[in-house]
Amino acid sequence: MKVRVFSLLFVPVTVFLLAGCATTKDVDNLQGQIKDLQQKAEILRGRVTSEMQQNWVNFETSHEELRQEIKILRANIEEDRDLLNKITNDLEALKKAYEAKAAVLTKEKGESITAAPPPSAPTALPKEEPKEDMEGAYQNAYSTFKKGDYPNALKMFKAFLNTYPKSEYADNAQYWVAECYHQQGDYERAILEYEQVIKQYPKGDKVPSAVLKQGFAFLDLGDRANAKIIFNKVLKEFPRSPQAEIAAKKLKVLD
Repeated sequence: MKVRVFSLLFVPVTVFLLAGCATTKDVDNLQGQIKDLQQKAEILRGRVTSEMQQNWVNFETSHEELRQEIKILRANIEEDRDLLNKITNDLEALKKAYEAKAAVLTKEKGESITAAPPPSAPTALPKEEPKEDMEGAYQNAYSTFKKGDYPNALKMFKAFLNTYPKSEYADNAQYWVAECYHQQGDYERAILEYEQVIKQYPKGDKVPSAVLKQGFAFLDLGDRANAKIIFNKVLKEFPRSPQAEIAAKKLKVLD
């Protein structure tokens, strides 16, 4: 009777112990899986963070480059505005001079009619074709360039340089000649034409842009080494210019 009671007591205890062992093993397995998942999550988090940081750096670089390009475009717009103002002032001065001369001629003509009889037959004077002035020639060439008609703009700027080689717009015209070649994909010729801006007009305001654009032309040719040399030249010779800021950004991308 005692043996049977003992046996009945022993069975539940054994089952309980076996169940306890199985539960501990399961818990250890789960803990191991949890630890493994945590490690994978940390690795993934680090990768995502790194990629986000790199993407942000790329975004800031692109944004800064765009901002500097806008600076150059704004400078070109200001150039157009200054030129337009100059043309307007010149036209106003010519108008006043014409009105003054017309008043004098009218007065002299009236006095002549009073003093002498009219001629027997009026003589018709031939009409003279108006000649395009320097500002108008430059502005027409520049407008053609802005429309994207680079072949005709190139011809017009070259004609301007032949007609007005010593004018105040000569350095600008030479720069746009180089730009016409650049826009048409003739990068080697563009580099040579930019060099003419630098050599012929060393004190002109287009020199920093000409040097910078040489660097861009070398990049378009796939010549990163010479592009870096040119961008460093911009930083050295024009450190406070907007072109220097663009060159610095380009060097960061190339390094």
